[in-house]
Amino acid sequence: MRPAMHFPVPTLARLIPWLLAGWIGTACVRKDGPPSAPADGPQATDSEAPLPAGIEVLGSRGIAAFEVHGEVAKVSLETVSVEGQPFDEALQAAITEESGSEWSVQVQAKNAEPVAKGDVLLATFFARVVKELESGGGETQFVFEKASEPYTKSITYPIRLTPEWRKIHVRFVAGEDYAPGQAQAIFRLGYEPETLQIGGVSVENFKDQVAIARLPTSEAEDKRLAEAPEQAEVLPVIDGGELRLAVNAAKVIGGISPYVYGINSQKIGDTGATVRRNGGNRGSVYNWELNASNAGKDYHHQNDKWPCQVMGYKTCDEPGAQFVEFIKENQAAGAESVVEIPMQDYVSADDKGPVRENESAPSSRFLKNYPKKNGELVLPPKTNDGAVYQDEFVKLLVTRFGKASDGGPKFYSLDNEPALWNTTHPRVHPNPVTYEELVQRSEATAAAILDVDPSAFILGGVYFAWSEIQNLASAGEYQKYNAVYERQVDYFLDMMKKLEKRHGKRLVHGLDFHWYPEARGRKRITEEASDKKTVDARLQAPRSFWDPTYQEKSWIADQIAGPIRLLPFLKEVIAKRYPGTQLTMTEYNFGGTSHISGGLAQIDVLGVLGREGVYLANYWGSGAGVGDLPPYIAQAFKLYRNYDGKGGKFGDIAVAATTPDLAAVSIFAAKNSKNPGELGVIVVNKDQQKRFAGVIAVGGYKSARAFVLDSSGPVLKSGPPATVAGGVIKYTLPPLSATLFVCTTT
Repeated sequence: MRPAMHFPVPTLARLIPWLLAGWIGTACVRKDGPPSAPADGPQATDSEAPLPAGIEVLGSRGIAAFEVHGEVAKVSLETVSVEGQPFDEALQAAITEESGSEWSVQVQAKNAEPVAKGDVLLATFFARVVKELESGGGETQFVFEKASEPYTKSITYPIRLTPEWRKIHVRFVAGEDYAPGQAQAIFRLGYEPETLQIGGVSVENFKDQVAIARLPTSEAEDKRLAEAPEQAEVLPVIDGGELRLAVNAAKVIGGISPYVYGINSQKIGDTGATVRRNGGNRGSVYNWELNASNAGKDYHHQNDKWPCQVMGYKTCDEPGAQFVEFIKENQAAGAESVVEIPMQDYVSADDKGPVRENESAPSSRFLKNYPKKNGELVLPPKTNDGAVYQDEFVKLLVTRFGKASDGGPKFYSLDNEPALWNTTHPRVHPNPVTYEELVQRSEATAAAILDVDPSAFILGGVYFAWSEIQNLASAGEYQKYNAVYERQVDYFLDMMKKLEKRHGKRLVHGLDFHWYPEARGRKRITEEASDKKTVDARLQAPRSFWDPTYQEKSWIADQIAGPIRLLPFLKEVIAKRYPGTQLTMTEYNFGGTSHISGGLAQIDVLGVLGREGVYLANYWGSGAGVGDLPPYIAQAFKLYRNYDGKGGKFGDIAVAATTPDLAAVSIFAAKNSKNPGELGVIVVNKDQQKRFAGVIAVGGYKSARAFVLDSSGPVLKSGPPATVAGGVIKYTLPPLSATLFVCTTT
């Protein structure tokens, strides 16, 4: 049994976009589109006027105010003298051992002066690297955050360091009120060994006297250094010798759900993807009557029709068009659809751009949202009644396409990442969601959907990550509930089981979660880094889904002090709390999309999801979840769903397959229920240098075709002829490659 414990909210930088105040860690960024809108805070009036004096938030102690916290044994801290700079002393941090996250160890100083929500602040400091990272340069992050749970951030600003002193300006707006001692400025140190120096630190508060755009900034130079292209390491190929693998086609593991080969709103193309999801942060405030939604903190809290328009739909003035057109596309491609249903109290009332804080709901910028209408469901809807009804939206879809049992939309998601509502959509839901609230909203919305379409499959929970699974990211009185239920997911499932008895039907069919791995090499694997350490960590990361012998380098593995084995763990919780609930994952990303390692990790993930009995999964990626799939990711899907360009598919009955070295090679095998004489075997060589002489025992199969994806480019191609003799395939397995063998008995 896993111990019940507090898990801090992880860095939510699935990607780290440049916004006005610098680099802000966000969750599931949905948007990169329209021109920039003004940020909250005072706006510029006279750019020529001199800046007033700011209040020094940290007091007069300077670097002496900073103390080390976390895994302190990994850092040696001292004050050193400095010459030739506008300060005499610097804080020197020698990092001697790498950590599971950048915030595992850090220096921090609390505010000595009060800060009000909306105040404009400027952090100024000088920094350099003295002993560079193995890969060159140095790194840290400047953070200004609440000094207690849930450690909400006003700014998270990554910095690349050079051997020369650089003056860095970070401008930002305070996210909430802080009395003295309630906020802290941080420099993070949870990186690979390096030695850095920081001096001349100040954090000035200009309150509402200065427009943020008038403050000095080093954003352009910081961005240039951060985006400097990395050269992928080219390693010499070496002979890895013979590698013996075995497939036992007679030992059936179980059926593979066709819905694990899902994506979000990207184009299906020739990938053979089986299900698409239209949702995310935007879907939480989607007004189906207008096709308007709000971007929340992802993009200036902007009301607009961007999701509908960016998909290229021409009918965005018609009720429900964003989903009507989406479902039509999916049906034409033979794919199922996942429809997100908002559960919060308000949805967008217009498409007129940014929503100011003083326009937060209730206001004319938002309409009241109800799961169920007390009255006749009317189509087309009344758009002047001041309300939006979700059962009426489902009625529109059922009227247009039929019920799920008749070929209409099959899957409905109960909103998105509820533990982040207050940070993503503070204009609508400013307070953290509570355990009871999530259950109550889930009950009302699921019941309303099922009243219209009893055959619908409902996805509940829709957790953003590990922290939400554990305690809704430290929401409310989580300790009280976890003392009884261990974790939030246990509480949620137990309540859903009780609600089934009350309603006489199951309300939630799938427990849904999102997974953006926290595993790190030199970088977090969800980034695009292609250095040797990050590539290796990315290729091993799928093992955390299932392998009881593998412990990744991450803050999650550090806190539980062992392997994550996420899928068995969640299945055990389901078996204990609400048997019969399926396991679904509507967002994930393993990074490296422009590198072969990203494609191989995706192939590994798809194999694991199928073999381990996940019912539904949708790849998100690192962008807005729209447009074309990254080429290597597209080829990974194609390996399973259209390997020959003619609709050739990997099997749907998982069978046993073994490898002597899980770190070096993954193997998946499946029989085809529609063609009993066919066996698919996928071998992923994860080694970055070794070329193996594969010897693959396949039993009574007599011939095989090979299809290969390798580092030569993102193109799935026919491999050299495969020879089968005595039930054994002998085949060269290049480093960083995936090979599909399609075996037959003739």
